[in-house]
Amino acid sequence: MRLGTIARSLAPVAAALVGLGVLTGCSGDLSGEDDPSANPRSGTAGSAQPGRYSGLPEPCGAVGDDTLRELLPGGDPEVYAGEPMVTYDTGRRVGCSWHLGAETGTHQLSVDLQRVISYDPGVSDDDQAELDFEERAGDAGVPVGEAAGGSPPPSDDPLAPRPLDGIGDVAFIDDRLTSTNPGERRAVTLAFRNANVLVTVQYTVSTTLVDEDLDSGSLQQRAQTVARQLAEGFDE
Repeated sequence: MRLGTIARSLAPVAAALVGLGVLTGCSGDLSGEDDPSANPRSGTAGSAQPGRYSGLPEPCGAVGDDTLRELLPGGDPEVYAGEPMVTYDTGRRVGCSWHLGAETGTHQLSVDLQRVISYDPGVSDDDQAELDFEERAGDAGVPVGEAAGGSPPPSDDPLAPRPLDGIGDVAFIDDRLTSTNPGERRAVTLAFRNANVLVTVQYTVSTTLVDEDLDSGSLQQRAQTVARQLAEGFDE
């Protein structure tokens, strides 16, 4: 039988198979490009959007030298260089710490930056970061965002955990005093959210002098200075 005759005899069969969908292309199914559910960040209608920030700043260089000298007075260049936090993915989390020790006490500063990624196609990175921050604030006893609805107003006590305005999208501060033998130790924690990034600043000062009181107001102001520098650095 000639090839032309064979081709003509097979043509009706091929047409029938095409009609049944057997001979349709399958490369789109393998790549997932034709399936919106295969990539929740594909930008299709109804999918959540990526966060505002796709990276994080270098943390040890994010705090100004003058600020470091104020928070850790009398340090040397090695102290002010800071020690980077060990993380497995610097695109998701970075941090840095500074430590200054002396016979009369210690000064410690740390910053921690975490970029939030949502794995729920119905929740954006920014929205997931907002939920995570509200949970963190709630653990500290500071209701923020929707969690603040119906809650009593924050305390006027300058040492009580409370929300802060003017730093990032939302922020809170927590100041805790503990006694040591001798002296005392005060730890100021300031956390804020900038879009899909959560930032925590912790400034801890201890003294071995029993007649020296640690000034809560000045320590909180120093922590706020660091936080503002970090928040402003996202928009540079």
